[in-house]
Amino acid sequence: MAGAQLQRRLTLVNTLDADARAMWTDVEMAWPDLPWEEAAFRHGAFHHVAVLGTSTVVRVASGSEHSRRTQSEHQNLRILAAMDLPFRIPVALSEPRSGPAWSAQLTSFVPGDHRTGLSWADVREPLDVVLAGFRGAGQPPGPLRPVRQSCGGEHWPGVVDRILHPLDRATRTAAGRAVANVLDAESAAGTTLVHGDFGLHNIMWTGTQLSGVVDLDNACIGDPAIDLAPLIGAFGSSKVADLADQDTIARARTHRASLPLQVAAAAELVNDSKLRDFALGNFQARFLTGTLEDPDQG
Repeated sequence: MAGAQLQRRLTLVNTLDADARAMWTDVEMAWPDLPWEEAAFRHGAFHHVAVLGTSTVVRVASGSEHSRRTQSEHQNLRILAAMDLPFRIPVALSEPRSGPAWSAQLTSFVPGDHRTGLSWADVREPLDVVLAGFRGAGQPPGPLRPVRQSCGGEHWPGVVDRILHPLDRATRTAAGRAVANVLDAESAAGTTLVHGDFGLHNIMWTGTQLSGVVDLDNACIGDPAIDLAPLIGAFGSSKVADLADQDTIARARTHRASLPLQVAAAAELVNDSKLRDFALGNFQARFLTGTLEDPDQG
């Protein structure tokens, strides 16, 4: 593709990063035979994404340790592909490639669309099927990423502690308590395969049918309540209680309280101060309104 044409197309990239166009130029050169003329560019919290028609998805990481993170995410997909999950997930298509400021991987395309405005009645049964699939998957054939690896893994409490200084004392105390409560709650919990970021933004639909699950970067062996926490944020614990016993729901509420701190720590580790501060502000707002564990509490 001619350079001028490429530059015109890349002005449409939805990204907050000033250097995204140059980055995509380098990524295209790494895989010049892909159908880049079909690219639709998107931007998530931690990745740039190009969807190339219905054949390939290119996911690009930047920031600190982008190569290590991408290799780790790629390994997750390789292991999950061998677990024969009862729903469609992305499949790793090649080894990752890196430039000085980015690392990228190719995955298969999962058909369907993201849907908003869905009611609990719309999603309850399909989500229950997916969660049952995770619970029944058994042990992976290799090591998945550790629990909360993206936000520091076992070092997560320390990462949170060092970024709390902009908050007032009461909020800092609440944040420390939220982290400690998660560690305590999951210490005696059983473990299964979990997605790690099981929000509706990672579910694909064809009409009213669930067509697949994406963004399994944080999939791990952990407390099954982890995957209920984002659902409580979307629908409230009284509805999500349909999917699990009382003890699991209680742990899920505890996990939900810590979700902004997980995002903030993950952002800190990739040097994204804007996302870090937004997530800390989100935690503070929930604390002040009494909705840390459940949006229906306030």
